[in-house]
Amino acid sequence: MVLTADALMDFAVPQARQTVAARDAILYALSVGYGRVPTDAWHLQRTYEEKLVPTPTLANVVAHAGPWMKAVGVDWAKVVHAEQRLTLHRPMPIATPLMSRSRMLSVVDRGEGKGMFATFERVISAEDGGPVATILQTNACRGDGGCGSAGTAPEPLPSAPLRGPDRIFEIKVPEDAALLYRLNGDFNPLHVDPEQAAQSGFARPILHGLCTFGYAGYAIGIGSSADGPVDLQSIAARFTAVVFPGETIDFHLWLDGRDVRFRGLVAARGATVLDNGVARLA
Repeated sequence: MVLTADALMDFAVPQARQTVAARDAILYALSVGYGRVPTDAWHLQRTYEEKLVPTPTLANVVAHAGPWMKAVGVDWAKVVHAEQRLTLHRPMPIATPLMSRSRMLSVVDRGEGKGMFATFERVISAEDGGPVATILQTNACRGDGGCGSAGTAPEPLPSAPLRGPDRIFEIKVPEDAALLYRLNGDFNPLHVDPEQAAQSGFARPILHGLCTFGYAGYAIGIGSSADGPVDLQSIAARFTAVVFPGETIDFHLWLDGRDVRFRGLVAARGATVLDNGVARLA
């Protein structure tokens, strides 16, 4: 199958359904940093079914249509996550049937042998029809250059401020982080199988990009306010380098009222792993 931008834009992405149980919300929270202080009230509200408050970035893994781009002819083995934008319209409901509808927004072709960027929108709605979250995801399809361009790409995310950060929040990623995070539904062997990782050009399995994104949400929520942890209304960032389980991520935060700019770095490798980060506090 020869991939074309028009075929990708016209593809009817399958709808997906899910009813989020308390167990799902707790598992996700544990996989992105919550629960590190087991008796702390803020951690408990994410990890204990009594008065459970779902983690904002949970929406990223709910009612996902899976690797549907394979059906259009995208070389899935060479796809990496390039950018994620999440806006919450209300807290994620528990024990409520949810549906997601997706549509392509743009294909940006970089040319033969250079790959292309594909951006699609996913809207999660509850049974009553009200929207819960809107997600824009951009995939870097490294094996699909030359397919042509179509649609309108989202406006670029802003660069981080030139001055030093207002705060730095450090997170040590557990060695088994990818093994736990994959139970949220992303079973790509790249994150668990050393042979698959090697075939993709990595020395060992890498952390899921959305796991790093979830840790960013955790860092912003707990590190942005001197008055205590806060929730997020929106969060977006570019994925600029991989994270390996066991590494330490330094999240640099720039604060301006409810607005936060951020960047994630692995200082041990001199790598910026998340960039152009923007978030708004609830």
